[in-house]
Amino acid sequence: MATSPLREPTETVAEYLMTIRYMHGEGQPVIAARLAERLGVSAATVSEMVTRLVREGMLKVDEASRQLHLTDGGRTAAERTFRRHALSEWLLTEVVGLGWAEADEEAHHLQHALSERVTDRIDELLGVPPTCPHGNPIPRDGVTPDRPAGSRMSDATPGTEITVLRVTEEAEEDARLLTFLQQNNVRPGSIFAVTEVAEHVGTMTLRPLDREGAEVTLGLAAAAKLRILEGRADPSLFHRVPERARVAAGAGVAG
Repeated sequence: MATSPLREPTETVAEYLMTIRYMHGEGQPVIAARLAERLGVSAATVSEMVTRLVREGMLKVDEASRQLHLTDGGRTAAERTFRRHALSEWLLTEVVGLGWAEADEEAHHLQHALSERVTDRIDELLGVPPTCPHGNPIPRDGVTPDRPAGSRMSDATPGTEITVLRVTEEAEEDARLLTFLQQNNVRPGSIFAVTEVAEHVGTMTLRPLDREGAEVTLGLAAAAKLRILEGRADPSLFHRVPERARVAAGAGVAG
């Protein structure tokens, strides 16, 4: 019997569903071996979980290609979990004041503890953000906001101006990279001039245009995990948490 879309998955099941969703979103074919590599578990462990998810109606396996695909129920469960995760990240970074990497880790715990009622209230408090703090769209009721696709930052050429669009989920899995990006203000909405691309050493250098600050040198492998728009993008693409959320947090501490 297929699992109801409203049934909340366990923490482990949610991790599998969200990872498959991420990989599909990045255009990566999902097969068991790649899923095992992404999750850092054995092929046998993935095989056992895939069998379970197929049995519960959350996953389908293409018999010809062996690729894994989420069913409607699996996709709904993954999207609901991602929404709670993304809103937790906004709350932890913009209201509580945690860093990106720490907030990502804490959000993994909160995403399984929040009820839909509390999640809806947090969503309203934060101004219904269209994306997570890293710029990845938040689906609501099966609808994902229409956002530009962007291009890889690593493909930008010297002398051009760029706006950071998003930090991909693949980059989010690297805590050290997240910390580096936050410390250097390489975040959605930040504007840079590409001053150098040194392919012989695998780096590129960016000069901030929307603030005072030193140039940032980023490895091309890391830059390939970021998406940009050429030129100065429309600021309305990038969410800002309403001041009322910070005021509410301050009032709570004071009380």
